[in-house]
Amino acid sequence: MVSKLNERHRDDLKLVARHLLGAPALEEARATAVDRLGLDVRVTNRAARGRKLVTDEFRIGFRIPVMSVEDAKSEVLKIFQEAWEVSEGYIWDSDDDLPGSNVPIVKVAEDSLGLT
Repeated sequence: MVSKLNERHRDDLKLVARHLLGAPALEEARATAVDRLGLDVRVTNRAARGRKLVTDEFRIGFRIPVMSVEDAKSEVLKIFQEAWEVSEGYIWDSDDDLPGSNVPIVKVAEDSLGLT
């Protein structure tokens, strides 16, 4: 599933990185793992000053634990949909949170070497 995400959904992963993970100077976004609780994404950015590349690893949790590959695909597509809604500026006329604002996200690792 991870290789298919990276091959077929490269643009969707970039939307997630830019709009849910806060990576405006994005170089690359790759899925590294999927399990019953969520998706791991590695994001490489250009540093604010200079040409240094910075790589961070994020864990994006599913809203519910999944029990099958089909359930996992559905949850990943929900994450892609929320990233697209944020990118398009969608705001729903209800008491609900803004799109993407309640996706469970944790930064699990960051580049400490700062190699270029």
